[in-house]
Amino acid sequence: MPLNIKKLISESGRYLIIGFSSAAIELGLFWILYELVGFRTIVSPLGVTLLLSNVIAILLATLFNFVMNYKWTFKSSSHIARSATLFILLFVFNQIFSNVAIVFLLNNGTNSMLAKVITMACIVCWNFFLYRFVVFK
Repeated sequence: MPLNIKKLISESGRYLIIGFSSAAIELGLFWILYELVGFRTIVSPLGVTLLLSNVIAILLATLFNFVMNYKWTFKSSSHIARSATLFILLFVFNQIFSNVAIVFLLNNGTNSMLAKVITMACIVCWNFFLYRFVVFK
C-alpha cells in the first residue's frame, strides 16, 4: 500500500500539536511538583523525589496524549485495547529511558529542567514513527 504523503504531513502536524500540549502538561506538572509543591524537600534521596515528580507528570500527560492521538491525530480504527497495550509497552520503555537519562544528566551537572527537556526530545523523535506505523495502525 503506497504511503499517503498528505495524510502523513497532516498527522505529523496534529502529532506535534498534541506533543507540544503533552510536553507543556508534563513540564508544568514536573515543575509544580518538584519546585513548587516541594517534593524535593521530602526527606529522601534526591533521586526518589525527582523520580516521583517525573512519574506523576508523565502519567497524567501520557493519558492526555493517548486519548488525543487515538481520537484526533491518527483517527485510529484499530481496536482500542490493542492500541492501549502497545502504547503502554512503549510508555514503560519511555519511562525507564526518561528516568535513567534524567538521573544520568543530573549526576553530570545538568539542570533538572534541561535534563527533562533533553529526554523528552529523544522520546518525541521515535514516538511519531512507532505511533503511526505500529501503535495506532
